[in-house]
Amino acid sequence: MANRQEIRERRKKQKQQQRVTTILVLVGSVFIIAAVLLMPTIRDAFTPVEAFNQPPVNPRPMANANTMGDPNAPVKIQIYSDFGCGHCAIFAQTTGELLAEQYVTTGQVYFEYNSVGGLLSNPISISTAEAAYCAADQNMFWEYHDILYANQSTLFSNINKNLDKTFIAYAESLGMDSGTFKSCLDRNQHNGDVQQDQIEATQAGINSTPSFLINDTLFVGNQPLEQFQAVIEAQLGQASQ
Repeated sequence: MANRQEIRERRKKQKQQQRVTTILVLVGSVFIIAAVLLMPTIRDAFTPVEAFNQPPVNPRPMANANTMGDPNAPVKIQIYSDFGCGHCAIFAQTTGELLAEQYVTTGQVYFEYNSVGGLLSNPISISTAEAAYCAADQNMFWEYHDILYANQSTLFSNINKNLDKTFIAYAESLGMDSGTFKSCLDRNQHNGDVQQDQIEATQAGINSTPSFLINDTLFVGNQPLEQFQAVIEAQLGQASQ
């Protein structure tokens, strides 16, 4: 009788040990899976932001968020652009600067920047546009616009990379309130604006970047300065009649 009792006790203990072992294995597996899933996030958290290009600060005339110039100017140019578009970067750094100097400073042209959302099917296009609009909240849109284009190749080299730390580093380099900027990013505060940009671009018949609505006349591509001037001068002539 005692032997049977001992056998039952041993079996009971073995089952308990098996349960404990199974639980430990399961818990360990959960921790391993969690560690694997979190590894990229942990790595990103401890990876310093790489050095980036910082162009000279270039304040725009009468800048207000993502616009510049006199809202009552006779010619309004809506830029539909993408921070991952090479031709957009060239326009921003060359022809766009010359047009601002010639026409915006004189009160003849009012510029408004619009993204195209996910029109070009790149998720980084959306995140960079949201970051630029977060900068616009602190009236630093154009300065941030410049730094995004100056680092275009790095930003768009890996579509799976989390760029929040980089975006915040850009904001800090411009003297922005990084806490406010980070909060804007974390809450995707301007995602709706970026999505609306895409809707409006599509409604305007825009399917490539950069594209422009010059007093509602569609003008496509980074054309030579002279062609922009011809269209603007024609619109100014009509406005003066």
